[in-house]
Amino acid sequence: METLACGHAAPVAGLCCVHLLENEDAGYYVRFTGRGAWMDLLCEDCGRVSHPGQAHRAVCTDCQQATVARGFDLIGVIGRPESRSRATDLRFEHREHSRSALTGRTPLAVAALGASSWLAVDPEGALLRLDLDEATPARLGSVSDTALDLAAPLALHVSACARFAAVVNLRGSHGVVVDLTTGAVTMRLDRGSYHTKHCDYSVAFFRDGERTLLVHATGWNRLDLSDPASGALLSAREPPSRGEPNQPIRAHELDYFHCGLTVSPNDEWLVDDGWVWHPVGILTSLSLRRWVRENVWESEDGPSQRRLREAPYYWDGPRCFVGPRILATWGFGGDVDKLIDAALFHDVSTGKLLRWFPGPRGAFECDGNLLLASAADTGTAVWDIETGEKLHEDATLKPTAWHPVSRRFLTVLPQGGLRESSLSGTAW
Repeated sequence: METLACGHAAPVAGLCCVHLLENEDAGYYVRFTGRGAWMDLLCEDCGRVSHPGQAHRAVCTDCQQATVARGFDLIGVIGRPESRSRATDLRFEHREHSRSALTGRTPLAVAALGASSWLAVDPEGALLRLDLDEATPARLGSVSDTALDLAAPLALHVSACARFAAVVNLRGSHGVVVDLTTGAVTMRLDRGSYHTKHCDYSVAFFRDGERTLLVHATGWNRLDLSDPASGALLSAREPPSRGEPNQPIRAHELDYFHCGLTVSPNDEWLVDDGWVWHPVGILTSLSLRRWVRENVWESEDGPSQRRLREAPYYWDGPRCFVGPRILATWGFGGDVDKLIDAALFHDVSTGKLLRWFPGPRGAFECDGNLLLASAADTGTAVWDIETGEKLHEDATLKPTAWHPVSRRFLTVLPQGGLRESSLSGTAW
């Protein structure tokens, strides 16, 4: 195999101008050719030329992806990639219950519960277990007598063991943890008020051996670990004193706004979709095992931390794990004004951008080797994670929540009815 201009003997991924090859930190344009995701990388001057000339050389996928991963240096995008599809007999089958106990009362938040049920927060703050095979929902607790603002958007998180639920104001300061077996409030959460309107509440359950633990924000730049059964703090540490202006940042001093959290399916990795001042969104990952068992400062500056992507003015976007270490995120490009619909796949243990493909938009969920993308205006599309092809689209499916165990969507209908939707057929 011929050695390419990047110095590697590998298949050609596209062209790169010689100026970028000579200066790996230079700003660049992405020029799509219109053939799938095939693209060329050009410096600022070459980006003004309509057609490639003698100053362009072939590079491999790894080198191309290394440049693309520097989203902060992206000047602009020329053209658009081609989104591809494949005919299949996939379809969504819907099961609807119009005589729901929620009729006339739209729930404030819904999340998967256990193997097949759902948990909802009703307008009065009651926690209700929903099952389409049961006419009456079971009341498992209440968050009405707490600091939560039920008139503001809520987020609901349920532990995999189905024992605990965390209800938080999505862009607020407060939250609570409820033991669903007793209905008792076991924790009252408070992350402070500094710029909370710009950050999804940082909270997530995960398993450490036989224990269910909670990671949650206790300040704009601090995460902690707690036992949700007792509220006991498991990550006690003295906060670092702030350094003087224009002085180097001190050890463990973190200038980072924690935002929405995602835990890997094997409970080993935590992804934080936060930001720093400019503002720049910085998607990061860290090892939960190291944090719990080895280094109480892991969430500040631990060695397992990786930066997955940087994008000016963009954070708290669609994301989901599609494997034990592979995270799918939405949006190819630089800052928020240059992002195009796409799914990017990062290895959270290394921070490396593995690959990407154009087309998906909306909230992401994983169903085996399929990526489900749901948007309010276009419905839900099914994508082949390996090939990047769209396999099916249902414009009527605009779901409220996804159940990763039973692999179903739940949609709360306008009058409070419920509809479950599951994917049927084959992709081949």
